[in-house]
Parts: sequence; C-alpha cells; structure tokens
Amino acid sequence: MGDLVSPEESGAPAEPLAQLRGMMAAELRTLETEELLSRYQFARGIGATFGGKRDMYQILGYETVLTVEQYRERYERGGIAGSIVDVVPDATWRGDGELVEDDDPGTETEFEKLWNAFSKRLGLWPTFCRVDKLSRLSTYAVLLLGAADGNLAQPLPKGDGSPDNILFVDPYCGAGGWRLSGTRPSRQRLRTATMDLGADVTIAEWEDDVRSPRFGQPKTYRLKRPEVASKDLNQDIHWSRVIHIADGTLDDQVFGAPALARPWNLLDDLDKVVGGGAEAFWNRANRGLQLDIDKEVKSLSEPEKQELKDQVEAYVHQMSRILRTRGVTVKELGSDVANFAQPGEFIVTLIAGTCRIPKRILTGSEMGELASTQDRENFRDLILGRQTGYAGPSIVRRLVDRLIEFNYLPTPKKYDVRWAHTQVLTELERADGATKWAAINAQAVASTGEVVFTNDEIREKWYGLAPLKGEDRKPKNPPPSPPNNSGAPR
Repeated sequence: MGDLVSPEESGAPAEPLAQLRGMMAAELRTLETEELLSRYQFARGIGATFGGKRDMYQILGYETVLTVEQYRERYERGGIAGSIVDVVPDATWRGDGELVEDDDPGTETEFEKLWNAFSKRLGLWPTFCRVDKLSRLSTYAVLLLGAADGNLAQPLPKGDGSPDNILFVDPYCGAGGWRLSGTRPSRQRLRTATMDLGADVTIAEWEDDVRSPRFGQPKTYRLKRPEVASKDLNQDIHWSRVIHIADGTLDDQVFGAPALARPWNLLDDLDKVVGGGAEAFWNRANRGLQLDIDKEVKSLSEPEKQELKDQVEAYVHQMSRILRTRGVTVKELGSDVANFAQPGEFIVTLIAGTCRIPKRILTGSEMGELASTQDRENFRDLILGRQTGYAGPSIVRRLVDRLIEFNYLPTPKKYDVRWAHTQVLTELERADGATKWAAINAQAVASTGEVVFTNDEIREKWYGLAPLKGEDRKPKNPPPSPPNNSGAPR
C-alpha cells in the first residue's frame, strides 16, 4: 500500500476523495461497533457486565419456557422423570381405599352399598391414580362425568338417588397453561400449545360474576380429541360435569405446579452427564487410527497402498482385528474417558431432594437391605400426609360431593375416606411397630398405672383395623390356666 497523498498532489477531484474517506471512516466505525458488540457478548457470557449479573438460563442452556408436550415427552422417554411423576401417586393409591359412613364393619349402609357398586363398576380407584399422574404432568387434570342425557354442554341433570345414570368417569390432561384471559391474571409459566396427547381439556370460559360463589373459577371447559378433529367433535363442557384437580397449588386453586418443573434443570444436567459420558465411551470404543510411515521407507507402491487401505478398512469395520504392515506403525487415537458416575450420582441426589422422594425409592432400589429405615419412614409419612391432605379431600371427596349435590348418591350423615395404610408397610414393619407400642404401654403401666396407647389405636395405626366391639374384645381361644404345682386341690 502506497503513501497517502493529498487531493492536490494526486490531481484527483477533492469531492470524490472526501466521499471515499467518509465511506472508509463509516466502515471503520462499523467494524469497531461489531467488535465492541462481540466483546460485550463475551463479557456478558462470563458475567463481566453490569455488576456481574448473568442470565444463567441462557449461559447454561436451560429452557426458559416449558410446554406440556415437553413434560410428556420427558415423562415417556426419561426413566427417572417417569419415576418422579409415578412413584408418589402409585404409593398414594396402592390398594383400594373405601368410603365409610358407619364405623360398624358388620353393616353396610345404603350410601356405602351404592358407592361400592358404583366404584367397582367404573373402576374408580385406578382412575383416581391415573388422574393424579396426569395432574402432575400439567398444571391440572380433570375427571369428566358422562351422564345418560349425553349433553356435555348443559348442566349435569338431577339424579334419582342412584349413580346408575353416570355412564363414565374419565381422566383427561389439562392442556394449556397459564396464558389466561378474562378475569384471570396473565401468566406465562407454561405456554398454551397444540397438544398431541390423545385427548385433552382446556378452560374455555371463566366465571366473571362477582356475585357467584364460583367467581374466578372455570365456567366452561373444551374437550379436544385430535384423533377425531376432522369430524369436529371438539365439545364444550359445563363445569358441573368436571371434577377439577390440581396438585401443588399455592396462590391459585385452578393451576398447580407440574411435578417435573422444579427438577427440570437438574434433569437437563443429568442428560448432559449421562449422554455426554455415553458418547465419550462410544467414541473411545471407535477410535481412529494414526499411521506413521517409517522414514527409511521412501515410498509405498500402489499395490502396497491399496493393501494397507483394505486392511485398515477391514479393521475399522470389525472384519479383522489384525493389521499386517511393513514400514508403517499403527497407533490408536483418543484418550481414556473420565468416570461420570460420581457427578451423575450427585445430580440424582439433588433431584431426589428437590422432589422430596428418597433417592433409593426414586431409582427403584428400595427393596431389601438397600433402603434405609429412615427413608422408608420419611416416604411413608409423605404418602400418609398426601392421602389425608390432598388425595382424599381434593379428588375422592370432590367427586362424591358432586354426586351427592346432584342426587346421584343419597346424603349421608357423614362419611370418611379410609385408606389402606397397611399397604405402605411390610409385615415386619407392622409387627415391629405394634411391638414397640406394646412395650411402651408396659413401661407406662409399670410406672404410672396407665397406658399410652389404647388397643384400638394400635389396631388402627399398625393394621388398619376398626375398633372391636362387645364380645369381639374377648379372645376366641383364651389361654389355659397355669398348672397348679402347690399340691392343693383345685
């Protein structure tokens, strides 16, 4: 490049040169701006801008917006994600529960009789477990009540005191998220999207009458069946035919928290560790080859080159594991793969803590000696609390109360949801617990003359049995009298 000259020295007109210099200056400023922007982006990535504030989701590659489709896909394809969703409902609904109006186990009231026949006919207790899982996959799920009138858009008609006209109670996943309209606040935590999950239900209309006891609640739902969408069978459903179920609610009774939302980033990290480690092992097993030709060998003839090529290809494709070379040294490329078991185990521990599920139960190693007593007790307490605090009042009782309200079941004096608590315990655990309580009673009687636990409490706690009444309290086969060794007549 030559020396710069003035317009006068070059003999060129001043105006074109000025334009050229202006263009060069503008281009220079553009390059400087681009460089500054690249530096800014780099600095932002390492947290060196604006006081070190960083967009961690962007830096670490996490999703900022999640959809029900993503939850469903991870549930179906990710083993531990499936356990997060399934383990808790499976334990909650293990063994059919029962509705009890009268504590007398020897009698069956009309209410109990109708409910037992109805629940058996429609298989309600397994259905409760299914809808529980669906609610954990999305922000809510529903139980759809199908009546003999066949008009889903109209209010549920009054019954005749019998549930015979309830034809089905089917679970559906709540599709759509927290992008809401009407009187509901606008939220973006879960994007509304077109679902491909078979059938799903969305909220179509909200109750906006402040004088209504259902103000702010869903007024109309919409059932969508993609497999029959061409026949335009998407239907509006009146709220009275829907039992709305949401797990993990906090400030909102309509939308809960998907079970996979909190551990999502950790599940991403686990996929990175496991998938990256597996890929590294694969690459390690399929190493490339380095061929070092001996310096004393001036050149290889064409037949020799072709023979060497054929041998290498046969070796790579597992056709032969022997290389016969002359003047060529063969070396494998690659390095040893680091063990990813330790970081993977650490991430699983974090996931278990986030989901409040003991790690050994979450990973399926809870049997035998592997599960600690503390893990089992903590998980049992979680399940018992969930049964009495969520599953009973939010799922079972909502359905039963709706059937009572519309006269499909007679109105009971009162009723309770009884759980098969013993299904959570092993025989050894029940016997051990009852023995410990009996020992505590023995110590208390010896010191104070009073028991700490009644026999009925021991029966209900450890064996799920109703209190004994009357003659049932007497032993059927009383122990024999002790032998008389004093010699005195009996």
